[in-house]
Amino acid sequence: MGTMITIRKLDEFAIEWINQKAKLQGVDLEDIIVQLIYEKVRSSEIKKELIEYNDLDSLAGTWSKKEFDDFFETTDKFNQVDESLWK
Repeated sequence: MGTMITIRKLDEFAIEWINQKAKLQGVDLEDIIVQLIYEKVRSSEIKKELIEYNDLDSLAGTWSKKEFDDFFETTDKFNQVDESLWK
């Protein structure tokens, strides 16, 4: 048996939409919600979110100490706040 969950904060439109889908398919609310979740999990959109990218791994840790220091010295100005912009 799976984990039990509670869904809160659904607006009336979402509740009505889920009820209509369940009625049209002749299933109960729990079944339609599980179906909708699994449809999303199996979609290519969410699979892209789960892909582990490692195409830049070969660059990690390749800077020398001087390159590291030069980078942070050059980009340090981005950490400065121009107070006149906030008045």
